[in-house]
Amino acid sequence: CILGHEFSGVIVDAGEDVDQSLIQSKITCAPYVPCNNCSECRDELYELCNYKDGISSGTFTEYITIPKNVAEKGMVVLSNDCNMLELSLSEPVACVLNSVRKLNFKPGSNVLIMGAGSMGLIHAEILKKFGANKILVTDFNEKRLKVAQEIGACVANPQKTDLKEWVKEQTKGEGLDYIVVAIGAPEAVEEAFNYANNGTIINIFGGLANGSRINIDPNIIHYNEVKLVGSFGFTPNDFRMAARLLQTQRISLGKIITAHIEIESIKKAFEMSLQQETIKVVISL
Repeated sequence: CILGHEFSGVIVDAGEDVDQSLIQSKITCAPYVPCNNCSECRDELYELCNYKDGISSGTFTEYITIPKNVAEKGMVVLSNDCNMLELSLSEPVACVLNSVRKLNFKPGSNVLIMGAGSMGLIHAEILKKFGANKILVTDFNEKRLKVAQEIGACVANPQKTDLKEWVKEQTKGEGLDYIVVAIGAPEAVEEAFNYANNGTIINIFGGLANGSRINIDPNIIHYNEVKLVGSFGFTPNDFRMAARLLQTQRISLGKIITAHIEIESIKKAFEMSLQQETIKVVISL
């Protein structure tokens, strides 16, 4: 089994019924595309399609095959001068765009992002570009908080800060419009409700282990009209927008990519990814 699903590359060959002028083009491609026919697709929940079609194998290899259906729905041809390292991360950016859409985000809003891993930081980068008023990021890792600060977020370590007071101070008493839980921990979801005010939308973005349970007071949802939503994956439109944002440099992931490793040293890349100071490792040929 070959791992990997985030990639960019160059087309070296194409089937007979494919436009041959695409050969030598730089591209990125969604690792899966929806069928467009099932009930989820008819409801425009393309990311939840039960009949997805995907690339032929994992992407930690020199060559992959992209089926015609996947190429037609999910491939984006890139400019020759694009940053291929950053474009290889179109998929995680697309997942964040889906998250922002599920929040029904509005410019001028205040957002708390719980977790300064790669996905939390991509949220910060995108929400900054989309016009958030205040972006607050919390994490226990000081190095990751420093990166969030460089992106433009206000940061706090829960071990050192009274977060309720900090949120109140940073938002000048307005409170939070949105909370993104970018940590795969049930207690983080529970904690998010401590910082919600009337009408806050909380998104469970970080996946939780099977069998996880959360304990919350339903009256917070009922009387304060707090909304709890989830987001998973992305749509083809999310993926195309992600590639466009990266290609036009409207967003940059330079601060999030902490290591660039050749595929011959892939074991080192996995070892680095387990280290706390590492945010995102990109592997290249």
